[in-house]
Amino acid sequence: MSRVVIVGAGIGGCIAALAAKDADPSADVHVLAVSPERYRHEPGTIDVLGYVPDQQGPVARPAARIDSLPADHPYNLVGEDDLTRALAYLDDVFADSDRSTYRGTDRNALAPTVTGGVRPTYRYPVTVAAGLVSSQRPMHLVGLDCLTHIDADLVADRLDSVAPFDVTASTVEFPIDATETPPFEAFARALDENNETSDGRPVREALARAVRPALDIESRVGFPPVLGVTQHDEIRRELESQLQAAVFELPVGEPNLPGIRLRERLFDRLDEAGIELTRATVTEVSSTGGSIQSVNVATETEQRSIEGDNFVLATGGVASGGLVGTETEVVEPAFDCPVESPEKHSEWSISAPLGDHWFARAGVDVTSELKPTSRNGPVFENLVAVGGVIGGHNFVEERSRSGVAVVTGYEAGRSAVDW
Repeated sequence: MSRVVIVGAGIGGCIAALAAKDADPSADVHVLAVSPERYRHEPGTIDVLGYVPDQQGPVARPAARIDSLPADHPYNLVGEDDLTRALAYLDDVFADSDRSTYRGTDRNALAPTVTGGVRPTYRYPVTVAAGLVSSQRPMHLVGLDCLTHIDADLVADRLDSVAPFDVTASTVEFPIDATETPPFEAFARALDENNETSDGRPVREALARAVRPALDIESRVGFPPVLGVTQHDEIRRELESQLQAAVFELPVGEPNLPGIRLRERLFDRLDEAGIELTRATVTEVSSTGGSIQSVNVATETEQRSIEGDNFVLATGGVASGGLVGTETEVVEPAFDCPVESPEKHSEWSISAPLGDHWFARAGVDVTSELKPTSRNGPVFENLVAVGGVIGGHNFVEERSRSGVAVVTGYEAGRSAVDW
């Protein structure tokens, strides 16, 4: 029986765990959730490849454009055929879900943003579907007066100037008060429970009544992402019935409810597959003969050692702590994998604000088998890396973060039980 230890429970780590268990149901797969809060930064969509260097507009079919990316890009290391298989596997992961159904084809969809622009995305939750720009139907955006993250009028004005349909907006009070700041999750929980407001109406009905007077002929209505954590499909359908319009959400920054829903879906799939999930931090790595034998981890209550045959590094990039910058270098703290950086700190960036900065592509170098490597070869023979910790790609410029996590996670998970 193969023992696989995955350090990191982001999208890449979860996909690696599920792919390993799928490839070998007898495998003992253990996931260490180093930073599960990272999902608050996830938009809830799966962005595979939105832009490439030689094209002005967004990419239509991501799988058909990986040849435009650098040779050391994770997609080219994996290859088009395996990329296609990985994305098909992602659809299997989300199949038959009553909480987080994802939609999409082999083409990118265009979704509105919180700044009033549009962005390409490959897979999107059903809560976003009615708001896609590809539809020609008029749209009304709803702002909540206590949420400064979304200026509905500003978003509507900007979107109206670029979209082939009319966009209007209004701002209303949420029917209950909340002490949390920002109150996204408090509002979501209130809608989940359908609490009564001060005048005795259920909060879902009260929200619909507040929005309805501003509607004219708009056939779809967009809300901030507060439409429930566990009951969002039911909430959306109820609002659609009362407003007589399709309802969707606009994803915003932290805390982002669609990202939290994505986490719950992936963690549920781990549980269904019999994969152990432990919230822990790696404190030490024990190795011999070029292979890792075990990792020492610290949980909230204890310190313990976890042995494994193969290990997966899935701690993410700088934002999630998988890469750490110092005054002189960038380091990978979990397994001490080298990160090659320019000798001069001034060369980490260039003068153009949106130029090709070194730090934007920084990460661990990997082989075609996704093994972290140095000038002397693989760091450890039984370690592979996935997602944002891998260098060679600029996920912000490319809109490829979650796609790289999915594709490399799938490859790493299957290879971890084949060694």
